[in-house]
Amino acid sequence: MLPGAERKGETVQHDRFTWRQTLTATLAAAALCAAGYVLAAESGIPKLSGVWQFGQCADGSRMRCLILLENDPLLTDRAKAFRDAMDEAAQPKYDCAPMSIPHMWTDPYSHQIEQFDDRIVFTYGKDDVVRTAWLPNSKHPKPAKNEFLYFGDSRARYENGALIVETTRFAFDPQGLNADFRLPSSTQKKVVERYTREGDDLILEVTTTDPFYLKKPWVYKVRSKRDPEPLALPWDCDASASQDILKMMAPKFPNDPPIKRLPVE
Repeated sequence: MLPGAERKGETVQHDRFTWRQTLTATLAAAALCAAGYVLAAESGIPKLSGVWQFGQCADGSRMRCLILLENDPLLTDRAKAFRDAMDEAAQPKYDCAPMSIPHMWTDPYSHQIEQFDDRIVFTYGKDDVVRTAWLPNSKHPKPAKNEFLYFGDSRARYENGALIVETTRFAFDPQGLNADFRLPSSTQKKVVERYTREGDDLILEVTTTDPFYLKKPWVYKVRSKRDPEPLALPWDCDASASQDILKMMAPKFPNDPPIKRLPVE
């Protein structure tokens, strides 16, 4: 056998051995990656904690998707009738009442998300609003049948890598859909929020239904960036300053007695 032939045979055997090692290692790594992916998918818990900036509409319309207009096609005739009858001076916002969800997302302030084992806590950069969404393992009781809440009762769950928050049991709210256009929401309002991550961004999809005031679901999707700054709290609303603009408005019902508001303390 030629000297070179032996070396060639050894090279072939070595190449085959190396190829088998490489293939085995590749398959093992793929299996480990798959196992890790399965575990991550099974946990289904996105990392959402932190402070996030005011979201911009994912469709490129900046804030348009977040706002129900005064004559929005989604509004029922009942909603329009309430809008026309409602006195601007009677809006709760002039007494430091915050906007409820989903309208609260239209305010250009950051918000904070905190994830705990049994709950999700949302803190908003305006009006000192703190919402709690209870996870399935919490022992927080559900509202009584006769109990309705300004921000509703929020129940959360993780599902396919997303945080889903469903909120019902809202109290009737004369500014529940839009405080600027006097668009109310009823006790039948339901808000579903879906939080996911897309790279470094937070994606929030919101679906709101209200059979009394919306013809069909109001849906929008916003994208938020992380805010490097903490929330500037407390908000410390000034009711007197909020009410100053009312002095320049003619009363809608001039024959009614003048309104003397209770102090906000």
